Amino acid sequence: MPDEFDFKDYKTMEEYSKTVEGTRYLHSLYLRAVNNPIRREILIIVNKLKRISKKDLVKKLLKERIIEDESMFNYNMDFLIKAFCINAVKDETDDEIIYEITQSGKVIEYLE
Repeated sequence: MPDEFDFKDYKTMEEYSKTVEGTRYLHSLYLRAVNNPIRREILIIVNKLKRISKKDLVKKLLKERIIEDESMFNYNMDFLIKAFCINAVKDETDDEIIYEITQSGKVIEYLE
C-alpha cells in the first residue's frame, strides 16, 4: 500500500482521484483531519467566521487552551490544508495569511 511519500507532490484532489490508491489515501487523510479534536476545533472556528487571519486564529486557540504553542498550530493547520479542508491565502495588503473554509471542511457542520 502506498504511503504519504508517494503522494507528496500532489496538489489537487483530481491528482489523488486518478488512482484507487490515491483516492484511498486522500480519504484516510481526510478522516484523520476531521476526527482529531484539535483540528475539529479549528474547523469549527474557521467555519463560523468563514475567514480569519493566522494571528487571530492562533491567539484564539491559545486563549481557549486548544493548543499549547504555535508549532502545534502549524502542524495541525498543515494537516487540514493537506486534506483540502482549509485554504491558506496571503492577503496582499498586509502580507497576512488568511484561512478560509473549503467545501470539504464544511463537513464540520454535520459533525457538531
